[in-house]
Amino acid sequence: MLKSVARLALLFVLASALIPSAAAAHAAIVATSPTDKQVLETQPRELTLTWSEAVDLTERSIRLLDSTGQVIETSGARRGPDGPSTAVLELPPGLPDGTYVVAWRVVSTDSHPVSGAFTFSIGAPSQVLFNADGSSDATVRTIDTFARGIAFFGLALALGGAVVVFALWPPDTAPGPARRLVWGGVGLLLAGTVGVLLMQGPYASGGSITQAFTTLASTLDTRFGHALVARIVLAVAFAGLLVRGWRIPAALCGVALVFTWTLVDHSRTGVQIWLGIPAASAHLLAMAIWFGGLLVVLVYARDAPVARFSRLAVVCWAVLALSGVYLSYRQSGELGALADTLFGRLLLVKTAVAIGILALAYYSRRAVLRGTGPRGTVAAETILGVATLAVTAVLVNAEPARVAYVDPIDTTLNASGGMAVELTVNPAKQGENVTDVYLMQRNGALQQVPELTGRLLPEDGGSGALDVAFRMAEPGHFVASPMTVPYPGDWTLRLQIRTTEFDQTELEVPVKIR
Repeated sequence: MLKSVARLALLFVLASALIPSAAAAHAAIVATSPTDKQVLETQPRELTLTWSEAVDLTERSIRLLDSTGQVIETSGARRGPDGPSTAVLELPPGLPDGTYVVAWRVVSTDSHPVSGAFTFSIGAPSQVLFNADGSSDATVRTIDTFARGIAFFGLALALGGAVVVFALWPPDTAPGPARRLVWGGVGLLLAGTVGVLLMQGPYASGGSITQAFTTLASTLDTRFGHALVARIVLAVAFAGLLVRGWRIPAALCGVALVFTWTLVDHSRTGVQIWLGIPAASAHLLAMAIWFGGLLVVLVYARDAPVARFSRLAVVCWAVLALSGVYLSYRQSGELGALADTLFGRLLLVKTAVAIGILALAYYSRRAVLRGTGPRGTVAAETILGVATLAVTAVLVNAEPARVAYVDPIDTTLNASGGMAVELTVNPAKQGENVTDVYLMQRNGALQQVPELTGRLLPEDGGSGALDVAFRMAEPGHFVASPMTVPYPGDWTLRLQIRTTEFDQTELEVPVKIR
């Protein structure tokens, strides 16, 4: 029996590892000073970086490198004047002329590291002879994924198993092996949490597995580290309270365990945080109770309180359905994001699996009412439950669809002389974009003009303006490819259309970059 559960745990962890994870930019860089590729006449005293949300800083979060990749010693980054979303790095005096690379790697609000780099030059640019890659070590990423999966599985087995063994079974009648399933769940929860705690340091800093203990102190100084320590303490307390038979304190401890996930994941970022955290907590708790309880029912189907668990499962799935619909909306925002982002596609997969579980649960319920054994459908439910938890584990690492998905900009403006300007920016995201401009006459034909130039201005109209190089694709159709935008935010694309040798029209188009 325990072998069956072990196989399911291994299947869950393998599924978590095999589904591609997208540790994409949860916190995006929105401004730097100097700006990317800016050439300065004199050396600045300090660098300033601003992200879209709060980030955790470590000693190696921001590094200054010369054009050959040699690290230049600095005093380390500190918080900027605008709070936890900014960082300031003081530069050593007397830097020689040339190009410098600022490589950054910080921990986002939801505990995942994000990284990037930009360059600036003093005096005159010089050739950069290396690539500032801030990726994590593959071994560290793999172990971290396995550890997170084991912790998820342990939470479900501990909470769901405890509900069946200590609440649904008549007092003191649950067999000893069923109780050992609960203790096994607590053990997996502790093991997975310790693994994540040890891997978070090298995962966040881009180091190797050999730095698991040397970076532990920096992890313990972060919000995520505090949550992991709280999870370990609560898991031990949960087991101790169950041993003593104190069910209500144990239940409160179990609920608190759930919050050690939702207070440090996507729930505390984005829109409607006040509702997102409770909804995500209810969703995770219902999933844990249903799946962990289902495992116990599967192993002990002949003796387990199947009818009582069946009624509880209906309540769990009602909570899962209501909270799941809201969380899908909160993290996706638009229907198009479901098909066009990894996060959205994972949600669709999870929904399809959930529908399959509901169908099996319906037949299980009918089997219970008829007095026949539901073991076959319960086993199928359990396998689908493993798949659901595996997808959930990957969703924790994936960039929310609301952040990843952006509608291409498609707008039409009226210019002088009856000319219409049709403009598209695709995908309207940070990085490389393609901008098309069509100059249309009243009769729908393209209007040929001698020249079109463009300039991209940041929201504050400051020094970060960028020239946009348009080329003529055909008479009346101009293309800028790529139009590189260094950071998300509200921009203005200023178009200057020279209609004759002496006349020109100027238009300003708001461009929102995500």
